[in-house]
Amino acid sequence: MNAYALLAAVALLSATPARAEDAASPFVRLQSAAEPSERIRACNELTQPPHRGPRAYQALNAAMERDLSERVRLAAAVAVITYPDGPTLGRLDSFLKAEPGGEVRRQLLVALSTAPAQIDNPDATRLIASSLAEDSSVEVRLAAAAALGARKDASALGAVRLASEKDANKSVREAARRALLVLSRPPKPKPKPNPPNPPKLDAVLGKDPCPRPWGWCICAGAITLKPKCLTHPECRSLHSDMRSHNLVCKWDSQSED
Repeated sequence: MNAYALLAAVALLSATPARAEDAASPFVRLQSAAEPSERIRACNELTQPPHRGPRAYQALNAAMERDLSERVRLAAAVAVITYPDGPTLGRLDSFLKAEPGGEVRRQLLVALSTAPAQIDNPDATRLIASSLAEDSSVEVRLAAAAALGARKDASALGAVRLASEKDANKSVREAARRALLVLSRPPKPKPKPNPPNPPKLDAVLGKDPCPRPWGWCICAGAITLKPKCLTHPECRSLHSDMRSHNLVCKWDSQSED
C-alpha cells in the first residue's frame, strides 16, 4: 500500500461512526444520553460488573456533581454510596452541602441510612447527624432524625439530643425526641444458647447423640470397653484409672496420654 492509500485509509477510519456497542456503553450514555431515564439506567449499570470499578466511580461522581437533572444527580449519588471505601463519604458530604434540591438531599439521606455498604459505618452516622444539625430543609432534618433513630448508633446521641431541644421546627424536635428514646434504650442482652441436654448414662455409640461438651471416651488395650459419653475431664480421669489395667482411653479420638 502506497503512502497516499495509507493516509486515505486512516482518514476513512477516523470518519467511521462509533460502533453500536460503544454507543450503548453506560459510560457514554451517562454523558450523552438526552433522556434522564437513560442516564439513570447508566448509573445503575455502573454499580455492577463488568463496569464497576475506579472508572465507574469517577463517572458517577462527575454525574452527581454536574448533571442538570435532579433525578440523575440523585441516582448517581445513590450509586456512589455502594462504594464503601476511599473518599466516598467526603464526596457525599460535599454533595449534600452543595445540592440545591431539598428532595434530592432527603432521599439521599434515606438511602445512605439503609445502604448495606454503609450500615455499620460510624462515619455515615456522623454525616446524617451533620444534616440534622445544619440542613436548611425541615423535610431533610426530619428524615435525618428518623434515620438516626433507625440506625440505633449511640454515637448520634449528642446530635439527636441537641435537635430535640434546639431545632427551630417543632416537628423536627418531636422526631428527634422519638429518635432519642430509641437511642437511649439499653441494648437488649443477647439470648444465651440453651445448653444441650445431658446424654443418657447408657448412651450407645452410633445410636445415641453425644453433643459437646461431652464426647465419646473409648478405652482399649488387651480388651476394649464399651464407649462412654463423657466430658473431657471425666474421660481424662477414667484414663488415669484404666492405666493400671493397661488400657488407654481416648476422647473424641484424641489420646489423653
